[in-house]
Amino acid sequence: MKAPSITSVKATLFVVLVIALVSIPFVIMGEERSTELTRSLLESQGQRAGAMTMIAIGLLAADSIAPVPATIVIWILANRGGVPAGIVGGTIGMSLGVLAAAWIGRTAVGRLAPKFFPDTEIVRLRDLLQSRLMITLACLRSVPVLAETSVIAAAAMGIPVGRIFRAALLPNFIVAVIYSVASDSWQTALAAFVATMVVSYVLWRWLGQRAA
Repeated sequence: MKAPSITSVKATLFVVLVIALVSIPFVIMGEERSTELTRSLLESQGQRAGAMTMIAIGLLAADSIAPVPATIVIWILANRGGVPAGIVGGTIGMSLGVLAAAWIGRTAVGRLAPKFFPDTEIVRLRDLLQSRLMITLACLRSVPVLAETSVIAAAAMGIPVGRIFRAALLPNFIVAVIYSVASDSWQTALAAFVATMVVSYVLWRWLGQRAA
């Protein structure tokens, strides 16, 4: 069995570091408390779809720095405010969240990248990520933690924020549609969540192999 290269090991450690940073808010607050707080904020608006949509957009925009269960936000918004509200609020909120995560990756995490890789390796990794950017972001947008991690890591490697935003826009819309349409019951939402993650993983592996 071939031993992994030093660059592969460093890249893995870098991704693990980003995952740890993204996970800190959930570790501090706890998943159950985060879910309950999210539910309370959204359901406090009753049936006012407009106000609920604005709160949902704010929550999703802060997803990279706050313990926000994005899928639950979209599900509750669509369930209480209607499917159109879930689709619009989910798409806008997640897209703003991509901008926030990319900014963090560019300004904060990007300063750590040179400590892991020399300039030549950063250029090589950036080119590799750019060649698979749409595939990677599209397949990870529905995966908790990894959705934010992929955006932060891409921006930290120097990929332009605008390109990251455009690559994630359609996947954000698709994810918002899936969870909004599945808002009729928790069982449907859970089935959609599991199915989306499985399909995303299969597509990521298959498309990644084709790109290689």
